[in-house]
Amino acid sequence: MPIQARGAVLAVALLYMVASAARAQDPAMAAVRHAIDAQNTAWAEGIKRADPDALVQIFADSGVQVGMARGTIVKGHAAIADRFRQSFADGRRASDVVVQTDQVMLDGPTAIEYGHYAYAYPAVENLPPIAISGHYVVVWRRQADGAWKILMDAGIPAPD
Repeated sequence: MPIQARGAVLAVALLYMVASAARAQDPAMAAVRHAIDAQNTAWAEGIKRADPDALVQIFADSGVQVGMARGTIVKGHAAIADRFRQSFADGRRASDVVVQTDQVMLDGPTAIEYGHYAYAYPAVENLPPIAISGHYVVVWRRQADGAWKILMDAGIPAPD
């Protein structure tokens, strides 16, 4: 790569890093990241406990969960809770849950988060252990009380 091209690439990368650092210092972004991190922790704990009631509390009343692996879309607290009850019906409990935010974009009362996840389920009775991983996109909405809740959650499983 010619020196001028390397210089241009370096300048663009430097500007991107400066802009990213400025966004990271933005108080609104810091607040939403804190709220999302807390909700992701609650999600991980709810998955480990196989607790559909705890998980559904993370969703807005009109929240939607898109199950990419199954091709399902469920809307509202009752349907989302039923979906989780069905998922937990085999008695498995996750031993390890990772929910890692890769980036958050903020636009007023809406935040879009994407990241990656990994769940590990140990063997239960005659069922072998399972490891599930992939990426996700979550659309968050700040509620009237200031809480951030999920409007749409879509998990994209890693290919087998």
